[in-house]
Amino acid sequence: MSSENELSEREKEILRLVATGASNKEIAQQLYISPNTVKVHLRNIFAKIGVVSRTEATLYAIKIGLIPESVREEIQINPISAEEITAPANAQDSRRAFSTPLKGRGLVVLLVVILIGIGFFRMSRGNQEVINPATSTQRWSQLADLPEGIGGGVTERYEGFLYLFGGEKDGKLSGDVLAYDITQNTWRERAAKPTLVSGVQAGVLGEKIYLPGGRLADNTITNRVEIYDPRNNVWDITTPLPVPLAGYGLAVFEGRLYLFGGWDGSSYRDEVWVFDPDGQQWLVQQKMPSARAFLTAASLGNKIYLFGGETADGVIDETIVFYPNRSMEDPAAWEVKAPLPQGRKNLRAAVLADGAYVAGGVNQIGQPVTDILRFNETAGVWEVLEPPPLLISFDTALAASQTRLHFLGGTVGMRTVAYHQAYQAIYTVVLPAVSR
Repeated sequence: MSSENELSEREKEILRLVATGASNKEIAQQLYISPNTVKVHLRNIFAKIGVVSRTEATLYAIKIGLIPESVREEIQINPISAEEITAPANAQDSRRAFSTPLKGRGLVVLLVVILIGIGFFRMSRGNQEVINPATSTQRWSQLADLPEGIGGGVTERYEGFLYLFGGEKDGKLSGDVLAYDITQNTWRERAAKPTLVSGVQAGVLGEKIYLPGGRLADNTITNRVEIYDPRNNVWDITTPLPVPLAGYGLAVFEGRLYLFGGWDGSSYRDEVWVFDPDGQQWLVQQKMPSARAFLTAASLGNKIYLFGGETADGVIDETIVFYPNRSMEDPAAWEVKAPLPQGRKNLRAAVLADGAYVAGGVNQIGQPVTDILRFNETAGVWEVLEPPPLLISFDTALAASQTRLHFLGGTVGMRTVAYHQAYQAIYTVVLPAVSR
């Protein structure tokens, strides 16, 4: 007798709800049973179908046709060549379970991107919703440490490398540039940044990495814009900022740099500066809803997200969205989204296929904020990731590569650390095609 036939109708219903991403609490509410009863059913279901995780159970539910068409189409399924496929260790058994040919069906190798959103439970916070994911320690891994401790560095990815620029070593500004080989899991030193600054961000245009402005060691603000050429390992300069700025938000959108707000040494700014590499000019495209600095920005789809920061009234929890292609006079160029769980400034942002992530920073009274968050764009809510094995500090650098987030260095107590931790945000597994 097959595993499918061994499942009761109630067990099939629970498995279907698991596959749609419902939490134990949500399943209990829908079926009018207790969460403990759901747990008992899940243990029995997992034993019958031979899986050990919700991800494997979801794949099994897809295989036997429990997922409705409307839900199945929301799962990202794309053709992929065999050599491009990777999978987590615990996906091996499920891969074998699905390797038996389906009668009357041709099999096509597909990539299913399993987003971490499965198994979230919700907790309310005023008018805002924050979601906590189920724990899975296999998502965290330790990678090659930095050559030495550094905090407050800025990162950018170019081809197969993550670049870490500057930061501070034990309270002193650094111009070091380090390149992390994602494939080899090794670090190498590159040409140092000519101007030592803090409060700077980076963006890739073409084959160059741009780092505008920043705060110098004497606390003055510079308008110098330096460019790093990773292919030739050399530095250059380009058109300076119209005003000296540090602590701005920076994002790349359609081949241009967008710089938001910042601190000029005496006041918060509200301009949206745009740099066109062809014309080598900085132009004001828009004004922000309010002046702010020490925020972070992330380009996602047809919009740019701005998270947190500080205004003249203090640290803010705002999440706002800017649409660069909308008219300057159009009020719809700006939208307000769900605020952060708490105000934070000097935070970092990174983007993967499943959304924008933020980490680090400090709150209104200067305390480090250690939560790592993902903005669920579809649901319009913030999700809290499980904590890493080692503490993420307020000035840990954050970078994204393919399916992982990298957390680099930071300051713990009075000491800079060399930690390099990675979070597997997206898994890829092999799945046979299911005819409709």
